[in-house]
Amino acid sequence: MTSVPATAPMFQSLGRRSAYLEVAERIRETIFKDKLALFQRMPSERDLAAQFGVSRVVVREAIRTLESSGLVTVKKGPKGGIFVTQDYERPIVDTITNLLAGGEATLDNLFEMRLLIEPYAAARLAESGSAADFALLEARITAAERDHGADRSVRHAYIDFHRQVIRLAGNPLLAIVGETVLLVLYDRVKAVVSAETTEVGLIMHRQLLNACRNRQPAEARQIMAQDIEILSRRFAEFSAGLHEGRKSARPKRKATGAAP
Repeated sequence: MTSVPATAPMFQSLGRRSAYLEVAERIRETIFKDKLALFQRMPSERDLAAQFGVSRVVVREAIRTLESSGLVTVKKGPKGGIFVTQDYERPIVDTITNLLAGGEATLDNLFEMRLLIEPYAAARLAESGSAADFALLEARITAAERDHGADRSVRHAYIDFHRQVIRLAGNPLLAIVGETVLLVLYDRVKAVVSAETTEVGLIMHRQLLNACRNRQPAEARQIMAQDIEILSRRFAEFSAGLHEGRKSARPKRKATGAAP
């Protein structure tokens, strides 16, 4: 999505009372066909209803459908309206969150997904990454090392490095799924703090970058997998300790019956 149209897009009447899914599909087609720019303002709900020849209720449902799929966002207030967006991760985030909440998926499953996606992405980067890609990762690592040396948190830098590796692998579908899994997992393990794990992670990130620069995909794959497994073990230890702490904190019931 590049150029911004001079005027808001126009839509032709459907000629009949259409279901909201058809309205949503027409809007979706226009967004991609006309390459509407990110944050381009769409016609108002009232204008869309008039252009399509349907009720505002139908338009409202269509917009909700597009919003849930990450294609548009609705903002309230004087400067509000309907805007084009690219929040494609939203449906996947909702699905994963629901699976976790319902007990159908676990954090171990998320770590397993990372092990399926990120080592592959690292190997792809080692095979086809450019000098600009490696310079980008170098800058991220250097900034994280500087922050760590100043005793500042590098959690966001850790996640950002892994996100960049997934993106630079060059597969947008892989990036959508991989980044979403990474962010959902990170949101749930961010309480796990370990200076030792951070130190090891920074070292491994630099080793991974060196493997990519030297065009060693097998080495890059192995380093990435090891990095993920270290965090997985650390989280398992943290969870076990938390569970034991809760058990010991429970008040003991007084024994009933005859004394021994």
